[in-house]
Amino acid sequence: MWDTTKEEIDLFILEANRHHTTIKFTVNISEKDTNFLDITVFKGERFYEESILDIHTHFKPTETFQYTYFSSCHAPGVAKGFIKEEALRVLRTNSSKVLFAESINNFKVRLRNRGFPNNVVEKILAEVKFLERKYALWEKQKVQKVILPFVRKYKPLVQNLKKILMSKWHIIEKQPLLREIF
Repeated sequence: MWDTTKEEIDLFILEANRHHTTIKFTVNISEKDTNFLDITVFKGERFYEESILDIHTHFKPTETFQYTYFSSCHAPGVAKGFIKEEALRVLRTNSSKVLFAESINNFKVRLRNRGFPNNVVEKILAEVKFLERKYALWEKQKVQKVILPFVRKYKPLVQNLKKILMSKWHIIEKQPLLREIF
């Protein structure tokens, strides 16, 4: 966003494009919207009522949506994971329920084009709802796990060491010295 004239912006872009022979800046000058990374920020209904800008998902013109095929040899969790994560991205990058629904419908069409059965797609996408958008925008607190590596020399006589340790873990936790070690 600029607080200047169009002529000054044109001069700035002209100067920026002189610095390198192969790297060139493209410009979209608009009074209504602008693209930033994977979103388009625009003046929607809320802008005129509440002075709040809206967003929707932006795909670059070079995007070809080459999702993995359903018939690929990936584990089932991989397909579910990428479908749900893409749906969550669409949820986060659409402030309007109508635009969210439109983007999800386009996503469904692209998945069907890659061989995904409708029932699989619908079941996974049912987990992502516009009503839960507020929670999807919150930063999740990461739980720090302290992992203590336990390395030992292989001895065939002690094959189930992990099982033995885990079965006696309650005893280990009660001993001050062992609790420090483990």
